[in-house]
Order: sequence, then C-alpha cells, then structure tokens
Amino acid sequence: MKRLRTSIRLKLSVATLVPLMTAIVVCWVIGASIITTRFSSQALQNVSSHLNSAHEIFLSDLSRLSDIIRLTGQSPELAASLSGTTSNSIPTLQTITRNERLSFLTVVDRYGLVRYRAANPGLSGDSRRGDKLIFDALKGAHSSGIVLLSAAQAERENPLLPQAMNLPVKATIHARQYTKKTEERGLFQVSASPVLAPDGNVIAVVYGGVLLNGNSRLVDRITQVLFKKNEADNTVRGNVTMFLDDVRIATSVLDEQGKPAIGTLMSEEVFSSISRGSAWIGSAYVLNSRYFTAYEPLRDLHGDVVGALYVGIPEEPLLQLRTQVNVIFTAVLLFVSMIGVALSAWLGANLSRPIRALEEGARRIASGDNLPDISVDSHDEIALLADEFNAMKRRLQERNTENEALNLTLEQKVLERTTQLEEKSLQLLNTERDLAQSERLAGIGVLASGVAHEINNPLAIIRGNAELLEMSAHLNDSDQSEVETIIKQVGRVERIVSNLLTFARTKKKIIRPFNIEELLDDILEQVSHQIKLNSYHIERRYQASNGAIEGDEDQLRQVFTNLIINGLQAMETGGALSVSTMFAPETGFFSIAIGDNGTGISAAVKEKLFTPFFTTKSRGTGLGLAVSYGIVKDHGGDIRVENEPGQGAMFTVLLPQRQTLQPTKEV
Repeated sequence: MKRLRTSIRLKLSVATLVPLMTAIVVCWVIGASIITTRFSSQALQNVSSHLNSAHEIFLSDLSRLSDIIRLTGQSPELAASLSGTTSNSIPTLQTITRNERLSFLTVVDRYGLVRYRAANPGLSGDSRRGDKLIFDALKGAHSSGIVLLSAAQAERENPLLPQAMNLPVKATIHARQYTKKTEERGLFQVSASPVLAPDGNVIAVVYGGVLLNGNSRLVDRITQVLFKKNEADNTVRGNVTMFLDDVRIATSVLDEQGKPAIGTLMSEEVFSSISRGSAWIGSAYVLNSRYFTAYEPLRDLHGDVVGALYVGIPEEPLLQLRTQVNVIFTAVLLFVSMIGVALSAWLGANLSRPIRALEEGARRIASGDNLPDISVDSHDEIALLADEFNAMKRRLQERNTENEALNLTLEQKVLERTTQLEEKSLQLLNTERDLAQSERLAGIGVLASGVAHEINNPLAIIRGNAELLEMSAHLNDSDQSEVETIIKQVGRVERIVSNLLTFARTKKKIIRPFNIEELLDDILEQVSHQIKLNSYHIERRYQASNGAIEGDEDQLRQVFTNLIINGLQAMETGGALSVSTMFAPETGFFSIAIGDNGTGISAAVKEKLFTPFFTTKSRGTGLGLAVSYGIVKDHGGDIRVENEPGQGAMFTVLLPQRQTLQPTKEV
C-alpha cells in the first residue's frame, strides 16, 4: 500500500503555527481571567466600602432625629407644661413635627400614659409603658433605633401614616414567592428622650419617628454621596435601597419605566442570608440584571432582623471590559497567525525548491541522461547532498570513458568475450544503480536529520531564523525589509504579553538610605538623553536641608521618571518644568513637586488618572501612574494632583523620611 506523503512546506507551517497559536490562546485565557478576577475583586471591595459609608450616613440621619428629640425633651416650656394639669402649651410640638419633617411626635407621662400626640391630638390616654423604647426612656436613658409598626399602631400616632406605609408588592424574578399582595407595615427610625423636672426626676418621655417607607430623601442623599453622576449620559453608576424584610420600601433602583422600583423584592439567595442575620457581599440579581452587591441586615430595638440596607453597582462595565479584552486578543491572534502563515510559506518555498531540483537531477542520472551538474542555491545539508550526486555522476562518466578505450584496444577479444562482457556490464550497471540508490538514501537521511534539527523548538525558531536571514548577504532589499518586519512584529507580540503580566507582578522593596535630590538630578540627566531639552526650561528648587531618605531607590526612580517624562510630554512645543523638594521636620515627610505649564488635565481625566489601563496617549498602556501610585502608597506616602486647565498641572509626592521596615542589605 502506497503511503500518503506530506510536503515539507505543510509540515513546517503546522510545526510553526500550532505551538505559536497555542501559546497565544493560553496567554489570552490567563490574561482575560486575571483581568476579570482583579476587577471583580476590586468591585466587591468598593461596594463593601460603600456599604460602610451608607451605614454611617444612615446612623447620621438617626443621630439627627435623636438630637431633635433630645432638644425637645430638654425644653423648659415642655417640662413646665407637663408639671401642670393641662396640655395647652404642648401643641407647640406640632410646629416641631412639621419643621423637622417627623412622622409623629408624642409625649408620655411618667406612668407610661400618652399625654399628647402632635400628629393625632384627639387620641391620648393609652399606655405605652410596655414598649422597650418608652421603658428605657422612663429610666432616664436616651434611646433610638429602628422599629416595625403595624398599620393600627402607626394610625394611633398619625392617621395619615397607614396610607403612606401601604406599598403594593410586585412579583420579581429570582425572588422568593411573597404571600401578601400589599405591604401594610412600616419601618421607622425612632428616638425617645426623658423629660426632667427641675429636681432631676423623670416626669415624662417625648418620642418621635420618621417613616422609611418611600423615604427617597435619605436614599437619594446616600446615592449622591457614594456615586458621582456620569456627565456623558447623566446617570449614576450605582444605587442604594432600604428593605422591609425583602420588600424595597425606598430605593434609587429604577424599573423598566424609569421609576423607583418600590415594592419589588430582593433575590432569594440574598434574602436567605439576610434573614439569618448575615451580611451579603457578592454578585446577585437586582431586578433583571446582575450587580456587585453588598447587603447588611437592619435590626430593631430587640435585635430582630426587620430589613436590610443595600448598595450595588452594575456588572455591565466589567462585561464590556471583558469583551474588549477578547476582541484585542482575537485581533492579536489573527495578526500573528497571518505573519506565521506568510513566514512558514516563505521558508517552506525556499526549502522545497532545492529539494525538487535535487529530486529531478537524481531521477535523470538514474535513467542514464547526460546533464550538467545540479546547482542548488543554498549553503546547508541539501547543497552537500547535491555535491555528492554531482561527484557520483562524474565518476560514472569517467568509468564509461575507460571502458570505451579498453574496448578499442581489445577489439580482437570482443567476439570471444562479448557474452561475458555483456553479463559483466549488466552486473556493473546493477551495482552502480545500487550504489546510486544507497548514496541517495544516505543523503536523504542526512537531509532529514538536518531538517529535524532546524525545526526543533518551533516557537523560538521564528525569531532565530529571521535574525539569521537578516544577516545573510544573499537577500535583496525587499526580502531584507520583510525579515525586519517579521522581527519587529515578533518583538511587538513579546511586548504585548510582557505588559499584561506587569498590574499583577509584585516586587519586594529593597529599603536603604539615599539622597532624593541626587536621584532627581540623575533622572533629569538620563531623561536629557531621551528627550531633547533645548525647548524646555528646567527649574530646580531644592529646599530640603538634608535630602537623605529611606526607601527603594529603584522603585522611586521609576515613579519620578514617569512623572518627569509625563510633564515634558504635556508641553509638546516646549515650556517650563519645575522640580522642587521640601522637608517638614514636624511631620517627618518629604514633599517632592513636579509641575509643568502645559494644557492641564480635564476634570474627567483627573478622576481616572490612577486607574489601571486608563491612558490618554495613543501608545500608552495605562499602567504608569497606576504603578507609581502603588509604589508611593507602599512606601507609606501619597500622590496629590493640583491642576488648572490651560495653565498646567502639579504632581506632589509625599514620602516619609524613615520606613518602618529595616533596610535590606545588598549581598
């Protein structure tokens, strides 16, 4: 059975492209995974921090209510009125209720009986002594917190509250099945304060509350503090919600009609955690979309979970980033594959051309044709094999000439030994053909060994062969240009892979003392070799009496080199660059300021200056300022930016003179 033969060109193409594309795909998967994981982790840290801030604002709002109730309880007029038998002066509490936007404000005497309700003056005399809030205040303690009131309880305090509390419950996907069609209960911030007589005894308690159901004021304030509005589309990249159980009672989450999604439910997986009193930080559904979310349970005065406070940001920006990364890697893969195909085709053609010439010559020699020497335009094992075939051909020609001369001198014996000579000639021809076949097989073996050596480690051979071809004297100008293009593009691929692995690599600090002003002078000297400073004025203002500082000199060199080059590049047509130092003995910090008089930094760009992968340069990676920021923070310092659009920018680096770690000795 005849074996199927595969051309060397195809083998070379496959051996070159398969490992190359495999390496790029692996780097693609790893790089995309690292970026997605890093941004997911950062987003969850952000929402966790935002939740802490929202909690503090919520407590601040509760503290404001406590201050109002406390000041009301300390009113001498209220104490004097409660000491009498009538409550004619108590109705001034209605003014406080209206001005401070309280849902209710009530006075209870020392026996726990309601004396006066500012929001419902017609109802009094009922006992509130059993309530924990009132009970603690009657003991002289000021108390505040969250309570859950039924419609009947709220109606006693203010007849308008049941209507304000009533919320239709809307079925929500990914949420548990809710048994009620409407939520009639209300979640309130409440506070109570004792009213003291001149002798210091508690004669009454004043308590009040604010309804959280539909309280857009508090939710909007938290949202505005935590999330800045996107000027491009006038939207806020985040939202805040307060829940009663798992029902949204106040939220900045918008439904499909663009209205606050009040009455919708939290996802079932989150509620199962909140109902057990555990916080939730992770990815979860908010209505129909996935968000990075953080929830914490809200507890009433008895410690029971009655609701939750939520902060979240959408996952869509991360998904867009992942799509962009996939598009970039796909483009790189296709581009490198095209280069690999072209290079392997060119190399395969150069290798197969002399092999085909050698095959044709060997075939004609084997058939007895008289032809010129086989010429192979190469300097490798194939050329050596061609020389061996040419030597074999010449030896055969010489042997035939000798046989003809011998036949002329021995003509008289031809007739006698014609039969024997024909037999001998036949044997000789067979022997010669066997010899030719053996030598041809031996040459092919040498060729196969050489080719196997040349295509070993195909991932590295692209650059190696390209560099060897670049040094060859047999290339014309067009081929030389193609080889240089191949080397440049291979280098570009290596640089791309190297840049993606750098926002995850970490490096241990080598702390030792050095002079910061000498370092800045050295950087300016080095930069002058990269950027012509003829059109720039460099102003040095060194005011530190002692420039000795501790830190990693190489890392800080990277920071100040980046800031100086950025300042110079900000002044395209030239300008003034100022480099100044100052030491504050009272704080132990050095201040190193680098300023330019370029076009300045816009507000939108300033917000993202230290964000990884954000850049305004056409060839930038967006890692310079982000890495610099991390180095300075790792040294216990800070970077500040002062900017006036159109008049330049000033970057100020604050560094401590001493590091907490011991200096690392070099070996």
